[in-house]
Amino acid sequence: MKKLILALSLILSTLLSFSQWEWRNPYPFGDVLIDVNFTDENTGYVVGADGFMLKTIDAGLSWEEIETPINKNLKHVWFANAETGYVTGDEGFIMKTTDGGNSWQIQESGTTETFNDIFFLNENYGFIAGNNGQLLRTTNGGETWQRAFIDIYSDVYSVHFVNNNVGYAAASMRTVFKTVDGGNTWNSTSGDPYLDLLSIYFLDANKGYVAGEANFMMKTINGGNSWTHFQSNRPIKKMQFIDELTGYALSYNELVKTTNGGTTWNPIGMDGCMSYYFANLTTIYGVGGYGRLLKSEDSGMTSTNYTFSVSSASFMDVHFPDENIGFAVGYYYDSNSTYIDIVKTEDAGDTWEVVYNEMSNYMKSIFFTDVNTGYIAGNYGDIFKTTDAGNSWDTLNSKVNRLLSDLVFINENTGFVYGEHPGVILKTTNAGAIWDSVYSTSKSIRGIHFVDENIGFAITTTTMLKTIDGGTNWTETDFDPENIFLDVFFVNQNVGFICGYHKLLKTTDGGTSWTDLSYSFNSYLLNIFFIDENTGYISADGGHFYQTNNGGIGWTDFYPTNLTSTSLWFTNNLTGFAVGRDGCIFKTTNGGQVFAEHNVFPDNEEYSLYPNPAKSTITLTSVNQKPGVAATISIFSFDGRQVYTRRFDELPLQFDVGAFSAGLYLMHIETANSSETRKLIISN
Repeated sequence: MKKLILALSLILSTLLSFSQWEWRNPYPFGDVLIDVNFTDENTGYVVGADGFMLKTIDAGLSWEEIETPINKNLKHVWFANAETGYVTGDEGFIMKTTDGGNSWQIQESGTTETFNDIFFLNENYGFIAGNNGQLLRTTNGGETWQRAFIDIYSDVYSVHFVNNNVGYAAASMRTVFKTVDGGNTWNSTSGDPYLDLLSIYFLDANKGYVAGEANFMMKTINGGNSWTHFQSNRPIKKMQFIDELTGYALSYNELVKTTNGGTTWNPIGMDGCMSYYFANLTTIYGVGGYGRLLKSEDSGMTSTNYTFSVSSASFMDVHFPDENIGFAVGYYYDSNSTYIDIVKTEDAGDTWEVVYNEMSNYMKSIFFTDVNTGYIAGNYGDIFKTTDAGNSWDTLNSKVNRLLSDLVFINENTGFVYGEHPGVILKTTNAGAIWDSVYSTSKSIRGIHFVDENIGFAITTTTMLKTIDGGTNWTETDFDPENIFLDVFFVNQNVGFICGYHKLLKTTDGGTSWTDLSYSFNSYLLNIFFIDENTGYISADGGHFYQTNNGGIGWTDFYPTNLTSTSLWFTNNLTGFAVGRDGCIFKTTNGGQVFAEHNVFPDNEEYSLYPNPAKSTITLTSVNQKPGVAATISIFSFDGRQVYTRRFDELPLQFDVGAFSAGLYLMHIETANSSETRKLIISN
């Protein structure tokens, strides 16, 4: 058993060491960054959405992504020393490291409330402020957390200690709590039931400031025995004072400064920030959305953004005419007008540049027949064509006035595009010079795909269309009217997939019959792309990606980002791209595998787990539908502890995981002749 645990620990270490998708725009990352903390002038940490974490050891010049055991939003990070740190997240989540962020252990908080602030006096003694009366304290490094006795109806937004005994907390209903015995007991001052206090900071045991809603502020010079109320010129949160007059804070996601004790606050040049950290009086770090990571070395007057973005447009489609050259089209709004960005790469997606930026209608699809000739289509029937690699575009006449989507060309002259509602399929046989309607319907068309010059498929929200004569005639097949389908992909004339709202169907006979493969999904399935009959990908809402290596029987769910991908494209069986809103461009160079260096899970999986992630129950099935098998399953937590074991003789097997803490686990399945390890995520 010791050897097995060691082996599984090595597997888990491998799992958390390699990322399958990499940011290409923004670069080097584009996740939402929420908080930042430094242990010394060189070493710092950043946390963000969906378990994202970064570490620097050179004062922010370079950052390394740290894998974490959770996909929840990480809201606050606090390091008590160089080795020991704590992170809080959504739904009462807490985790701790004792080795400088190399590994993390999930702690039990006893609540699912939202956490708003964290403060540690040392590596063992700390506090967490949260909603609905949650003011938690630990005295043993988080092994246990106890709730302090305060008004149960108060949301606690900020906590600050001036020494080991005296601390303050700012809460809803204009209430300040104070402790003089290290958090054992707390006393409150009466407040205004219509205002919440959002931030508190004390210079010493006597002098402190509180900021609240509606530009409300308070100051005390006697340890909170009495308070002076005043109005500032803007709403303030997360403030920090250098002396009685000089302070810094966040307001409207920008760093502001006061030189008159909080009455007036002025922006100082670091905007777009959700949090900041003062390394010293002159060095400030700020983090925010779209991977925004700023550093100032002159107290915020100027700053450097370590994240680069060629475009923040919401990309709707991506296409590569060869393995090196690719294009993506997106849109953004400025001054009540719509603009489109077309970006291009010539180095297989490693770097991108804007080749076209103009005011235009919304564009939804892009397709290139070679590296110079391409098409875009979008709103109001607009179709444009380029013959100079996207630098200039000419208008084509589609003869329709509706949103056009999903351009596809089967050779340099013959192409199709569909209009969404009411549905219409247009065809050109002369490189876009003339477009004719070859099919129309009152339904909304959602996807189109051709496997050769004759055989093609399209879907409406509830039906499938098929042509065997190059789009001249189409036959329609009804599906379940209770479901809505969004995309279609055929590997060849027989094997194809259709996805939609929590729904995935597969055919192996050209669409005559369909098998429901929907048991694995808890998301809206938006886009589907298969490299071959076995390996495929689905992008879904909420930043979910699903991957299969066995033709759709089993799927792995992973989260490169919280941004929903709008389009997928693979240039070969290893290199693929995903694009989405806010300038999001992802690239994989290993086929999107969970492991980039050595895949410890076998390709010929014998077992499938669903749903995965799981909340309450999980089902284990045999991929090959074996009627009976004697085996033992063992489940191991992130820190290597065995938390569950069971022997079984028949499949499928359903068992309860509702009592498990949220996080990443490994399930080891062992029979007399073989063994297999599967990744399991608990999201309750």
